Amino acid sequence: MPDRDTCRARNTLRTGIFVTKKGKTVSYRSTIARQPEALADTYAAVRDELAEIDMSSLDRAVIGVTGIGASYAAAVVVAAELQTRNRRAFAIRSVDMAKGNDLCDALIGLSHRGRSVETVAALEKLPAARRLAVTNNPESPLARAANLHVRLANGSDATPSSTGYTATLLAAGMAVQKLLGVRDDAFAEIPSLVGQLLSAAAAKMDRLGKLLSGRRAIDCVGAGASLGTADEASLLIREASRIPASAYDTRHYLHGPMESMDETTAVVLVGSGREVELAQYLESIGCPALLVTTAEGIDDGRLLTVIKVPRCDNLIAQGIADIIVAQLLAATLSDAAGLTDTQFRYRMSDTKVPEAA
Repeated sequence: MPDRDTCRARNTLRTGIFVTKKGKTVSYRSTIARQPEALADTYAAVRDELAEIDMSSLDRAVIGVTGIGASYAAAVVVAAELQTRNRRAFAIRSVDMAKGNDLCDALIGLSHRGRSVETVAALEKLPAARRLAVTNNPESPLARAANLHVRLANGSDATPSSTGYTATLLAAGMAVQKLLGVRDDAFAEIPSLVGQLLSAAAAKMDRLGKLLSGRRAIDCVGAGASLGTADEASLLIREASRIPASAYDTRHYLHGPMESMDETTAVVLVGSGREVELAQYLESIGCPALLVTTAEGIDDGRLLTVIKVPRCDNLIAQGIADIIVAQLLAATLSDAAGLTDTQFRYRMSDTKVPEAA
């Protein structure tokens, strides 16, 4: 039985419907709202799988995390958590591994359905490395290219992705937890936390819809793991509302990229360090800003909207909490642009490994 916060979140979220190519009726808002259940199901499935898997072979000198699109954004988050645990780890773009360069000793490949051509090639080109795949299909090409596999159980997803992205982070985070021998479980309460965040963040979406809709561009800014969240936020905004959006590291952003921002643009910032001062500065120059932060004592301004999220010690758990706000923002901007659940205009024929007939 969903808790009260989850039910309230569902009532707050409007639901637009479309039919996928497989005939299933899903919508972006409905899948956002369904994340507490999707994450609870994934948590249970991954917990059971990891009980039977020896992850120690992945703990090698250099650990890479790879993916493409939203999965690369997730890879940045996962790699940042490994780094905070004193592992030499970094996110690697799958296309940079296509030539088989020996870039790491262990590789974690992320792909919701396990069919991304570039990520499959990345794992196939590193036969000497220990390889873990995180997908929703143990028979997928990516799973077959790996030594180890962890299965998502998020159910249906829409475009842009919601449950696929957060479930990937959850599963990868649990795998990293076991790999590192961390005893404190950072993910058991994530489904409940997400339900609460859906309600809290939804309360500010009308305001954000008025301030951020119709922008000529929206930048998304964060540091460390939050750069991955900013990357996913920019992708969601592009996919859902077709507003040009880009992601930048916080300190890099101060060295020129923010120069084009003004009253016709907007900035989404994720973090509690330099991001706070930057958000306040942007408001002072007339640029609307959204600050997603764990910091206390920061209030909304005329053009600044602040959404407080709980602080998680685990950076992957934090990434799940932070992206909920961006998902709702993307849906809000999609509605404002008259694009509710509009399917992608451009379908590339060479990005997925073909399904068997």
